[in-house]
Amino acid sequence: MWAIPNSMRLRGRSNLHFARWLSGVLLSALLAGCGGGSETTEVIPDPINPIPPSSSNCETSDSGSNSDSCGTVLVGMTDADGDFLQYEVEVVSLSLERANGARVDVLSSSNIVDFAQYVDVTELVTAATVPVGTYVRGEITLDYTEANIYIEKDGEAHLATVVDESGEAVEEVTLALTIDNRNQLVIAPGVPAMLTADFDLAASHTVNLEADAPVAELYPVLVAEVNAYEQKDFRMRGPLIEVDETEGDYRIALRPFQHKQGRLGGIDIVTDSETSWEIDGEAYVGATGLTALAELEAGTATLAMGVFNRSSREFTADSVLVGSSVPGADLDAVSGHVIARDGDRLTVRGANLVRVDGEVQFNQTMDVQLGEMTQVSKPRRQHEMLGLQDISVGQRIRLLGSWDAENALFDAREGHAHLLLTRLSATASAQTDNTLETAALSFGGREVAMFDFAGTGVSAEQDANPAAYEVDIAGLGLGTLGMGSPLQLRGYVAPFGTAPADFNALSITDFSDARARLLVGWAHGNEEETEAGEVGEAVVVGEVSAIASLSATGLTLSADSTFGAKHHILRGSHRTDLLELDGLPAIEPADSMFFGRGIYTIAQRGSDSGDLVFFSDFESFATELDSRLMAGAMVKRLHARGHYDDAENRFGAVALSVVLREAVSVE
Repeated sequence: MWAIPNSMRLRGRSNLHFARWLSGVLLSALLAGCGGGSETTEVIPDPINPIPPSSSNCETSDSGSNSDSCGTVLVGMTDADGDFLQYEVEVVSLSLERANGARVDVLSSSNIVDFAQYVDVTELVTAATVPVGTYVRGEITLDYTEANIYIEKDGEAHLATVVDESGEAVEEVTLALTIDNRNQLVIAPGVPAMLTADFDLAASHTVNLEADAPVAELYPVLVAEVNAYEQKDFRMRGPLIEVDETEGDYRIALRPFQHKQGRLGGIDIVTDSETSWEIDGEAYVGATGLTALAELEAGTATLAMGVFNRSSREFTADSVLVGSSVPGADLDAVSGHVIARDGDRLTVRGANLVRVDGEVQFNQTMDVQLGEMTQVSKPRRQHEMLGLQDISVGQRIRLLGSWDAENALFDAREGHAHLLLTRLSATASAQTDNTLETAALSFGGREVAMFDFAGTGVSAEQDANPAAYEVDIAGLGLGTLGMGSPLQLRGYVAPFGTAPADFNALSITDFSDARARLLVGWAHGNEEETEAGEVGEAVVVGEVSAIASLSATGLTLSADSTFGAKHHILRGSHRTDLLELDGLPAIEPADSMFFGRGIYTIAQRGSDSGDLVFFSDFESFATELDSRLMAGAMVKRLHARGHYDDAENRFGAVALSVVLREAVSVE
């Protein structure tokens, strides 16, 4: 794993030239990468520790590298769930550094990235060819100058301002990344290494919704993991290079996000008998899709969703879109959740519009016109014969067609409608063998109050009722669920006008046994010196401490401290208020539950030990945190990810971030 350690800097564009190695050489590399064709991975020389001359010849290309001095690093970008509807910023650069000081830029051009779109998926952004060796740190630069960031307030989307701790608008952020020495990034010939960068929006911001315009205070927490155990689906986009039917795979030149130019390395994508295909609107399954792909010209647009195999270091596609079926290739595309339907007119919420020219727009809602020629399909379930009636309220959807800006209407009458797996958060209330009655809370994180279920039932009396939302669970083989259990369901909304049932579940997760987030903030009041203690005792300087006890095995929070607006455990859309529990939960490291690896960070601006320090083991983390608290620092925010045990009132943290205020001067 990687995390942001000592050298996080917030600064304006005018100060960029003060960065020692983000200067003319890097700028030349970024400009050179804006066109198509092969691109060279720019090695940024270090005058003190120069790298061997042969290493500087590593070139990122469609064919990869056959050199013994070069290898491949695959970089994916994703996001942990947060408060944002849209979080669009510019990723200016990502560089890696070897132990001898040699630095390599692995992104040949800047990228506009909406991190809020990567909660359920990881975008593969490059397959860069770099010198072999062990990489010990890196650096990523984000530009907020033209950021588009939206937060939901009272059911409406509001443009938010991102500020630093002093309240100044953030312009550019450069984050240093230090690698975990227990899981190093080793680049070797012929053995690709995967680096996944996770921008944890929830841990990185304190959001204030009280003002007329929302404000989010930024302290970036970006974790990058090498060959991660737990992975989301990968999205891999780019033009076709070639097809190998004998090997059952095809090769593309990576062109991530919505780029229309550039080639960021070649990758092979493996297919199997269950891979679903949609090629220019036609459905295929398995080898028949690969055969159809082989008949197309090199350069044809492709988009695959699939998984990364850590052992073989290969990508296997679950579903593939090709040609005009790729969003934004030949047709405009819009995605979001259907919140209402009237005849063949849809209202889509959280609508992200992708234009053929590569422009991306966020819309709170958008009207969509369907027609008899609209083709309806489910990626990964191409065997199902579908029609317009299969599009109903609550469904997550992607539509291809044309955007009529003059009439503010998306025309899909001769386009495509892709029904996507839909995430429903609910609470169990009754259960039979084939039906589960729930109280629906949200679809894809959007509260049910936004949805108009008129027309979803066989009759008006049978329209879907979110307070008694019926889920078809036939074939899932579920045991008895506890009534009141927090659930996350994945599946498809029942066809329009056919409810009940209201939703067809493919999987159900009881959040009692699933991942949870703990978010706590503190409002500091009068500052009175009190006695500091040893590890395991209450650590208090400046006021009643946020932490009541701290040891190598965990910590507990103080019920006597002054909490801010956030003091909750979140499991999907289920929110547990810590102040309503019988006592505050114990927070313990859960790395033994997750392959023996955890990540624990301390953030404190102006600290002699660094702005942000990363630990792989909880004991070292606790020792450093104790030292800082005894020196007068106060806890501002705590964010943990892991598992909450209701019965034991225990939170097992696989990731834990503690943000401290600058140390209080005690006379």
